[in-house]
Parts: sequence; C-alpha cells; structure tokens
Amino acid sequence: MLAAPERPAPRRGPSIRRLLLGVGAFVLLVPVLAVTLLRIYETHLVEQTEGRLIGEAVLIGEAFRDAWWAASGLGDVDALSPAPPGHSGDELYPIEPMLSDAVGRLPPELPESAIRGERSGAAWLAGRAIAPALDRARRFNLSGARVLDERGCIVASTGGDVGRCLDTLPEVRDALAGRYRAVMRERETDSPTPPLGSISRRGSVRVSVAVPLFSGGRVFGVVRMTRTSLDPVESLWRHRGIFLLALSACLILTAAVTLYLSRRIARPIEQMAVAAEAVAAGRPRAPFAALGTVPDEVARLSESLDRMTDQLTERAAYISQFASNASHELKTPIAAIRGATELLRDDWEGMDEAQRSRFLAHIDADAERMERLVSGLLALARIEHAGEATPTGTPLAPLLRALAADYEGLVTLGALDERLVVAATADHLEAALRNLLDNAAHHGGGAPVRVEVACRGGSALVDVIDAGPGIAPAHRDRVFDRFFTTRRDEGGTGLGLSVVRAIARRHGGEISVESAPGRTVFTLRLPLA
Repeated sequence: MLAAPERPAPRRGPSIRRLLLGVGAFVLLVPVLAVTLLRIYETHLVEQTEGRLIGEAVLIGEAFRDAWWAASGLGDVDALSPAPPGHSGDELYPIEPMLSDAVGRLPPELPESAIRGERSGAAWLAGRAIAPALDRARRFNLSGARVLDERGCIVASTGGDVGRCLDTLPEVRDALAGRYRAVMRERETDSPTPPLGSISRRGSVRVSVAVPLFSGGRVFGVVRMTRTSLDPVESLWRHRGIFLLALSACLILTAAVTLYLSRRIARPIEQMAVAAEAVAAGRPRAPFAALGTVPDEVARLSESLDRMTDQLTERAAYISQFASNASHELKTPIAAIRGATELLRDDWEGMDEAQRSRFLAHIDADAERMERLVSGLLALARIEHAGEATPTGTPLAPLLRALAADYEGLVTLGALDERLVVAATADHLEAALRNLLDNAAHHGGGAPVRVEVACRGGSALVDVIDAGPGIAPAHRDRVFDRFFTTRRDEGGTGLGLSVVRAIARRHGGEISVESAPGRTVFTLRLPLA
C-alpha cells in the first residue's frame, strides 16, 4: 500500500454545530426580518400619507386664509402674521409628521357631533368661496378635506357634512388649542375591497391630520384632512418589479447558503469516503484531508484518519520487513538443527559418545540463538510500537555505578553529576546502556571501557568508549540496522544497537558513533527530565 503524497493541512473553519446554529438563525431571521421590514414599511407608508395630507392641508389653509381675510373686510392683511405664536412672519416653521409605531390606533367610530344652525360670518363666507375648489381637488386625490371655524364646526367639506361640529375629536381639540395633531384610526367600510391597481386604497389604517390656522397670533380655523394609508401589499404591487428583483435576490442568497454549507460539510466527507474506498481496495489513496476551509470536526477527523492510515501503512511495512528478517535469521539455525537431528536419528548407534555430545551441543547452541533472536525481536517491537512514552525521570549516576559493578572492573566511570535526571524510564535506560557496554566489551579487545557523562543544551550525553580496532567505514552506517553483526559466528544477533536506537528515539534522543583504529565512541543523547 502506497503512502499518501505530501499535502497542505486543511484550514479549520467553524464547527458543524456552529454552522447548523447559523443555518437555524438564518432560517429564523428571514421571517423575523420580513415581518420587521413589513412593519417598518407600513409605518413609512403612514408617515408618507401624513406628510402628503400636511401638504394638502397647508395649501387649503392658505386658500381659506385669503378668503377669510377678504370676507372679514380686513384692510392691511400684510400686518396680520399667519405664523403661530412665538414665531416671526419671516421665520420658517414646517410641520413635521408625528405618526409612528409608538402612536396607538384609535377605534373607527367617530364621536357624536352636533349640527349648529348658525351659518353666517366670515368663516362661512370663506368656506363657500373655496368649496368648489375642494370638490374639484377631491376628484384627483380622494383625500377627505374639512375646513373648520374657530369653534370646530365644518364650513367647507368634500364629504357633504357642512355644519357638523368636530370639536370633540382629539386632533381637532389640539388644533383649536394651536397645536398640530395627527391620529390613526382603524378603518371600517362596507365597500368591497378594491383591486390592487385601483386608485382607491385597501389599507386598514385611516390617517387624520388637523392643522391650525393662525391670524394675528390666534386660531381662526382648522384644516382637517383624512385619507386611508396605502396598504403594504398594494404598495408592493405597484412596485412589483423591484419586489420581484428582491425576491430573486433572496432566492439566490438561499441557494448560495445551501451550496456553501453542502460544500463545507458534504464535500469533505465525500472526499474522505473516496479515500477510504481506495485504501480498502489497495489502491494508492487520495489524501483524507480536504483542501480549503472545512468544519473543525471534519478537519480533525480527516487529520486523524491520515495519521491512522500512515501508522497502519508504516506498521504493515514494518511487519512485512520484520517477518522477512525473522524468517531469514531463523532459517540458518533451524536448518542446522534439522540437519543435526537427522544425523543423530540416522546414525545414533554408529556414533560414539563424543560425536553425539557434539551434535547435541550444536542443537542447543542453535536453539539458544533462536531464543535470543525471538527475545530481541519482541523487545525491539515493543519499544518501537508501544505508543507514547510516559514522562518519567531516572537518575543517571546511580544506574551507571550499578551497571559498572556488573562488569567487574572492565568498565570505568568518569566524573558523574548526581543531579542529572534523564527523561526516560529506568528499564529502557538500563537496557540501552547495557547493550552499549556489552558491545564495547566484546569489541574492545579486553581493554577497559570508559564511560563519560556530560550535560549540554538540555540533554545528557553518555559516551561509551572502547579501545578496539574500530569499525570499518563500510560498516559504520549499518551498525544500527536490525540483524547487522560482524560476529555472527560468536552468537551475535545484530539487535543490540537497534534496540539502543529505538529507545533513544522513543524518548526524544539519538545515538551516534565515531570510530577510528584504537578508539570507538558511541554517544547516547537523551533529554533531561
């Protein structure tokens, strides 16, 4: 099975949980946003209607003012300021719309009003003067216009209710007191709902504004305008082109969000499935890690699958090599045992005691060699594939003194620092040092083996020095390979230095060798605890 090619690590995006929460929030936000925008739009339509009614009321009021001044027989009308109290005649005093969601709606029923018989005076004359203009204007804009005198009674109207007094209405009361007022009322009508394209409005809110008219600092009349506010559905119908464009944009946005999520979640999982199928079929696999930004869980899963597959591939290769090496190394002693056994079985009676003892000794030596091989291979396998090492510390000086004592004066120690504690387990550290000392003792030609200890860069350096003939340059790069030995005939397995290297690497260290005739130095480097 081939390992995956080098690949960039995926960029971790938000977790799937956050993505799903984001989708839920988006789905929840759409109707909430739609309702909110509809309410804002409806309020805007009410404000728009109020602003239009204010404009119409001001124009009708100015016409009524001129007619009232003329009917009152006032001489110098320029001396009469139309401004509200507290404002000069040259000052601007626009009327600002006041209706919003904060203003409640009044019931549709209008309060009872009395019809008063007095129809004389300047206000009535002015009302009759502008009545034809009001009637003509109503045919174009459908607004209800009523001009009231200073008592709140209608002197001109588009609704045919001249003479009725509206002084009990809240907006009229405020206007008679000199304050602009607008109100919203629920609309009730027995007429059928007009079509969307009709000039008549379908809204459920009727807007009423009352604009006070001033002359000489006092109120002499009120213009009350009413009109049904434009319904949001009706307004959208009139602007259906823009509405359809916005709806299309929302659909495109929804599709984009869906495709984005499917790409972020589904696509990486599909890639991992394809890679897993390739591994199962024995084909060279694609990387599990998806390119680009993927959800955090998917990124961690793909990285874990990559590491697991690499480890399995490495272990499969190790097992294959292990089996090949083991079969090769065991083949020779097995063949020797079988050969000796056959000879003993075929010619046991013809052999003297010395011959039989010699063959049995050969069988025992080969069996012992196989036992050492198997024990060494098992120890090496446990070290190389035993998972993460447990952080621990082992004092170096006491262990070296105990090992040197086992060699009965063959091993001498240099100066030892009692404070040095190596980040390695005691059994692993002992196995590594013992293998190094055994190797030096076998190749040192009987000369003493010297052990020097130093501390450098956060690591402990243990030099094992022998005075043997040295390692041939052709063999120097292979001394740490499994089963490589130059004393096979003496029972060497070629596993000792391999075990040392495995122990060093497992604990974050390394083993190196320098060799020349008369001096060979194996240096074991291990981090300090």
